[in-house]
Formats: sequence, structure tokens, C-alpha cells
Amino acid sequence: MSQTEVSVIVATFNERDTIEECVRRIFGVFPSQCEVLVVDGGSDETGEIVEGLRDEFDALRYLRNENDRGKGHATKVGITASRGDWMVEIDADLQFLPEEIPRLLQPLREDRADVALGSRFMHGSVRKTGSTTPLRTFGNYVTSLYASVLFGQRMTDVRAGMTAWTRQAADIAAMVSDNYSYEVELPVKSLMRGLRVVDVPVTTEARQGGASNVHVAVDGLTILRDITLFRCGLR
Repeated sequence: MSQTEVSVIVATFNERDTIEECVRRIFGVFPSQCEVLVVDGGSDETGEIVEGLRDEFDALRYLRNENDRGKGHATKVGITASRGDWMVEIDADLQFLPEEIPRLLQPLREDRADVALGSRFMHGSVRKTGSTTPLRTFGNYVTSLYASVLFGQRMTDVRAGMTAWTRQAADIAAMVSDNYSYEVELPVKSLMRGLRVVDVPVTTEARQGGASNVHVAVDGLTILRDITLFRCGLR
């Protein structure tokens, strides 16, 4: 293992309302052997807030993503800059709980998985009021079922907003998506290359600030198209 065991990637786009609490809660879980990379493509004060926390947290890194092309692009920027043996992504809006990151890492630590998807829709998961709309729930169900059929393994939430993976998985999957399709690309390409993907139940709450950039219908159709292309080896 390297000195930095875990790299937590937080892709942000105007998350000034929640970024400080998000960072503090992550370091509350991992006071050592963890780095937090905030990859920021927005235009608000997120960067100033993060820079103001760096004196307190030596392992906090701010990456200004001037050429932001979407959340997938920001995540890839974080992967390239990361130093950890294991990587975790978590949204800055605190819908997913930083305190549950160790639960997501457990299958990797125990060598039972190469990718762990934080599932909102499996037995043991908890969805609190306002955490997801009926339309998004239906869209996630359709997307997950379609990916499961095409890739031969049941996955309950391929649109997971909190995911953990090994460096080997990141290298082997070699993601190309700049858009939200990257969420599906990582697990399905890992499966195609013989890696192990598991679902882990997580808790979700209503977002604590900011606004969602997801366009359910358009993004959903794009993801379904890209899942097909991944299966055909065309992306």
C-alpha cells in the first residue's frame, strides 16, 4: 500500500453551500491515510472555501477544472491526480453520507470486489424523504435492469452517486465518458474485463444545498445508448 491509502474524489459544480461540511465529514471518517480531491468546474465560491480549509487539512487538494466537460470528465481528472490505492467518489451535496464510505470500501479491503456501487435500491438501503423523485427512481431502475441484462450480472443501482474502486479497476476500465454515462461505464467495463462488481446498501438523504444538473429524460436516454455502445465495444 502507498502512504495515501484512500483518495476521495468530490466533483463539484457550484457547491458552496455544502462543500465545507462535506470535507470536514470525510476527514472525520479518515483523519489519516486519506486525501480529498475537490475537482471544481463551477463559478461560485467553492474554490475559496476549499482553499481556506487547506491549512487545517494537509491532505486536502483543490483542482480547478477550467475545461469542465461534465461529471465524468471531472471524475477522470480526479483519478489522474489521485495517489491512493483505493478511490471513492461522493457527491458534495451530502445526499450520500461520508460516514458510510468505510462500508463501501470493506469489500475492496477484504478482496471480495474491485468495484463497489453504493446502492439506494437494494435490501438494507435507506432512502429518506426527498432523497430521490419517483421519476429518477424509475429511470435508475430501467437503466440498472438494462445494464444487468446486457452484462449478465444483477446491479441494483448503476447510477450510484457514491462508488469505490481499486486503482487496477480504474486502469482497466479506462473510462472515456465525460457525461453521466461514466457512472455505468466503470462497473460494466470492469465486468467485461473479468473484475468483480458488488452492490453495497447505503443511506441517502435530500440534497443539502445547490441544484441538481441532471436532466432525467435526456441523460437517461443518453446513458441507455452508451450502455449499448459499451456492450458492443464501440466506446
